[in-house]
Amino acid sequence: MKQSIDLTTAERKLVFAMTLSCILPLLDSSIVNVILSSISNDINTSYAYIQWAVTVYMLACAAGILLSPYIHENFGLKKAWICSIFVFLVGSILVGFSYNLASLILFRCLQGFGAGILIPITQSTIAIYFGKERLKPIMALIAIPSVFAPALGPIFGAVISEQLNWRIAFFINMPLVFVAFFCGRTTIPDNKTSKYNMNIYVFMTFLIALILFFISIKNLTSGGFFDISNIIMLVLGIGLMMVSLITNNKSDSKLIDLSAFSCIQYSFAIIMGFLTSLIFFGFMIFFPLIQAINDNISITYIGMLLALQGVGAWLARKFIYKSLSEINSFLIIGVGLIISAISILIIQVGGIPSEIIGFIVRGSGLGVATIAVLSSPFEFCDKNQIKDTSAITRVIQQIGGAFGGVLSGILIHFTQDQIISVNCAYQTMFFVSLTFGLLAVIVYIFFGRVNIKI
Repeated sequence: MKQSIDLTTAERKLVFAMTLSCILPLLDSSIVNVILSSISNDINTSYAYIQWAVTVYMLACAAGILLSPYIHENFGLKKAWICSIFVFLVGSILVGFSYNLASLILFRCLQGFGAGILIPITQSTIAIYFGKERLKPIMALIAIPSVFAPALGPIFGAVISEQLNWRIAFFINMPLVFVAFFCGRTTIPDNKTSKYNMNIYVFMTFLIALILFFISIKNLTSGGFFDISNIIMLVLGIGLMMVSLITNNKSDSKLIDLSAFSCIQYSFAIIMGFLTSLIFFGFMIFFPLIQAINDNISITYIGMLLALQGVGAWLARKFIYKSLSEINSFLIIGVGLIISAISILIIQVGGIPSEIIGFIVRGSGLGVATIAVLSSPFEFCDKNQIKDTSAITRVIQQIGGAFGGVLSGILIHFTQDQIISVNCAYQTMFFVSLTFGLLAVIVYIFFGRVNIKI
């Protein structure tokens, strides 16, 4: 059956509001990474300490994600969305007025908590409102800005850092939030609520596990690959994650319902979300750093190259995805990741023409893959599992992005120590992306055509 993308005026307003909801946290995170040095100088804090503003944001975001099913069920989609987007806004404004490290970290924590609730609620709203029949084409509309945002962030960050004041980067969220609120307040469905008890023990165990995990990942990415304390922290974090998941599954009061994993296709859809995030964010971190080692290239130029991914993603949705929308999601993901792998070889050639072509090609591959990754888990879950699926996909994608940072960090470290060449580092990125793409194709061949429950 052909999927329709005809939308009413109210539906267009809803899609626009949800698109802004997705963009806000992504744009904010990518800008902050560029302006950290400006913040450090302004509030007179060392760069090593100022990086905690990023780490704390990520941890608070994880806490918000874990709480999102509880908030969704007890307060409903509309109230949850409005509250979360305004918590994000208040946090953004307060960060803009930060005067020392303590206030910066505290307000970034508030901002991250709002963002953590906002994105899963946004995904749930889209999945519930449009249903499985129209989910893919709607996700195609939303996925392209989601590719643009992390790519455009470095450009905005560079301009703000060099020409303006870093505080503007946070105040700019004000008009975007108000536009989103205006479009979403009357169009978001007011679903029924029910009493939903949260398992505090599982929540705290999993949150502590994520804290240990992300801090160890941060240290590993910064070069502490052989520090035994980082490795112990990582192992302990992963161990606590496993304990919390087992406890959650046995409990009558679950933090997150994992029953959808009984479907093999659902499990593979979540795995492919992890792998796609790994390769997407891994190369976005890898490319600027590897360029900084070898060439004196401006941040603005690198930001423009990364922004071309968004152009490629838009072109793919405009001219390619319509013909793919009826094809199995795993095959789309596989083809997209293979195309993104080929783009790495084009970029590796070097020079402005090959870099421009490479990033457009990369964007086209990741564009179609991202659309399928966003929608595929919802294709294999029931309506009552949507809120949990939204939280699961966000946590998994964050963890995937973190591992992408580790991969890029290891390659950069080995390159600087001349253990491997720059070409070898690029080829490693190519083979990782190619392997993930081939895995998705294999999943399609063996599991993609018939729903299988275990």
